[in-house]
Amino acid sequence: MKFSNEHIKLILGLKLRQLRQSKGLSLSELANKSGLSVSYLNEIESGKKYPKAEKISALSETLGITYDKLVSLKLTKQLAPIGELLESNLLKILPLDHYGIDVNKLISSLSAAPMQLSALVATIIEMARESEAAQNNFSRTALQTYKEFHENYFPDLENAAKEFARKFKIRRSPPVEFTNLSEVLKSKFHYKIDENILNKYSSLQALRGVVFNGKSKTLLLNSKLTDAQKAFIVGRELAYNYLNITDRSFIHSTLAVETFDQLLNNFHASYFANALLIPDNALIKDLKKFFSLSKWQPNYLNNLLIKYGTTPEMFFQRTTNLLAKKFGLNQFFFLRFNKKLDADKYSLSKELRLNIRRNPGGYKTSEHYCRRWVSIKVMEKLENEIKHNNEYYNYIVDALRSRFVNSDDCFFNISIGKRRILVPDEIYSVTIGFYTSDIFKKTVKFWDDPRIRRVEVNDTCEMCELKNCKERIAPPVTLKKTLSAEELKKTLDELKLKIENGNLK
Repeated sequence: MKFSNEHIKLILGLKLRQLRQSKGLSLSELANKSGLSVSYLNEIESGKKYPKAEKISALSETLGITYDKLVSLKLTKQLAPIGELLESNLLKILPLDHYGIDVNKLISSLSAAPMQLSALVATIIEMARESEAAQNNFSRTALQTYKEFHENYFPDLENAAKEFARKFKIRRSPPVEFTNLSEVLKSKFHYKIDENILNKYSSLQALRGVVFNGKSKTLLLNSKLTDAQKAFIVGRELAYNYLNITDRSFIHSTLAVETFDQLLNNFHASYFANALLIPDNALIKDLKKFFSLSKWQPNYLNNLLIKYGTTPEMFFQRTTNLLAKKFGLNQFFFLRFNKKLDADKYSLSKELRLNIRRNPGGYKTSEHYCRRWVSIKVMEKLENEIKHNNEYYNYIVDALRSRFVNSDDCFFNISIGKRRILVPDEIYSVTIGFYTSDIFKKTVKFWDDPRIRRVEVNDTCEMCELKNCKERIAPPVTLKKTLSAEELKKTLDELKLKIENGNLK
């Protein structure tokens, strides 16, 4: 096992406490016998101090154990799962400190727990490794909860972006140009920017950007990116420096994020960059005009993308920042789906839900997402265009009114499909789905446009009871299992009641 210095101190403390307790000694009794103070022993046992060699010798002699065994990282059967936990990346990914949980105290509590709890810890670690839940799901779910709690609006970051624009004289009317931001990054924060190096290495051509933080900071940008994408990356770099964020990934890819803190910091930098590139006052004004249209006009939305010189995802992400606080629209979801051309698998890569009961898309990544969703439909249309024209890089914009099967949960969905520039054999869609509440109907005038399709939907084929669905590509196996389990429970409850009432025949 490989442990950090902090974990080595913690392991010694756990072993010392376990040995002391097995000898029936209190801290004060061990202090008297070893010549060390109670406070010092307490710091060792809590993992805060690692004693010098002579003090370890005094402790080993007092406890009747060899020096080597006391400092060995080999753990007892009861402490072995704790060692597994410390060795794993799980503690780095779980945002425990953000919930006020002291990791050392938690580990100490677990080490004193009965074997059943140790077995549970071992099981969780194994499940996390096998499913990659620790790396891919838990941290992102925690970040999603964090955004939902704040209704995806962060006034401190909004103000910071405005202060930055004032301080460095960044124009606040769209579009904010890449060249202006890059000049600030170079002149004020002493970066070098290179747009050629990444493309010389085949293994790096899918990266958007990389920063080398040596004597002089160097930002390598992929030359295939649009100016909007380059401006976003530069905006993130400006955020890291202006907000004094140090715990970060230096590769501009979510795959490179190692801990929850890095994920949270990268989100803050992205929020700042988007707030800088798409000023709130301008966007609020344009969204009001858009929402006031009496008829659904996809070209109007397309023109807004052109006006702000931005990508569909950046535009929708920025829109979700403002919906709750500025429009009172606090019931919606945001989804991003990815897909390889000529493949049948749709991957949900990003999602946000605010104050809605349904979980469109959800976490059922092994199941087949409902093909009736507009998120899927725009990708199907996009793929068809690409088959006829391999150089097709335009947007596909569409809207859909959806109602979940056997429920009153209705949504108005706007989706944009786009081909990825760095990975041309992949496409994606971003979707905002508004719950059709009374305030939504008053705000968005075109919500009832009869030209917009109305469709019954569900999360996945496996959970859907719709019959004769032309889009279905998998049987409702999960639904059948759920219904079977419910029927079994119902029968057992009825049988129990009969036995209690003496009516069993």
